Amino acid sequence: MQLIKRNIPNLFTALNFLCGCFAASLAFKNLFEAAFLLVLLGTFFDLFDGFFARLLNAESKFGLQFDSMADLITSGVVPGVVMYQLFLEIGIREESYNFFIFQNEFTFSFAPFALVGFLISLGAAIRLSKFNIDIEQLYEFKGLPAPANALFIVALPLLMAHPLFAFFKPFLSTYPALVFISILSAILMNIRLPLFSFKIQSFELRDYGFQLLLILLSVPTFYFLQWVAVPVMIVIYLFLNVLKNSFD
Repeated sequence: MQLIKRNIPNLFTALNFLCGCFAASLAFKNLFEAAFLLVLLGTFFDLFDGFFARLLNAESKFGLQFDSMADLITSGVVPGVVMYQLFLEIGIREESYNFFIFQNEFTFSFAPFALVGFLISLGAAIRLSKFNIDIEQLYEFKGLPAPANALFIVALPLLMAHPLFAFFKPFLSTYPALVFISILSAILMNIRLPLFSFKIQSFELRDYGFQLLLILLSVPTFYFLQWVAVPVMIVIYLFLNVLKNSFD
């Protein structure tokens, strides 16, 4: 019984990992909506593994590392793949390179100018590595969490296809814009900007004003925008943190 209890959080981490693997394969096929839903599902599993680890007193060093490995796929590799595919969507061409080693031919086909999209994956890997050893992030984040960043990136194709945000598409469908988003994404994950979390530190309601405001704003946003509300709420989250830091 103790063995089952100890591995319940790891089960949710494994589901997060599998969601990431499946999402990556779908992203390579330009099935962006399905990839987005799997990343969203993986994010929920990621929340639940930590919740059950604390609830069941089953936190472990293995669980911490396993969680980061799963997040690296779901919140690191997948948004990098989505961004790479977006570069191809706007016309960046793949090239084939042939190498001969010991009379064997090896062919590599990729778009060199689209590889900048994987700066997102690199930024996520650095952030997740720092998070594991950073004791300052117990009750607040330092930099944008990798799952939130991943949801924003993988939702970009949905945002571009939504009628209300059609005016963004000509801007987002350019190489400089995608490069800028990729670099900014990696920076936001690793900048030492304090960002509030929903972890309970005290039972004073006044300590959670911005969290409650974010929840209140999310209700009408999701009602009117459905899934496109996800990247919009992440932008609002960042804006509220700028306000919060200016008042502190």
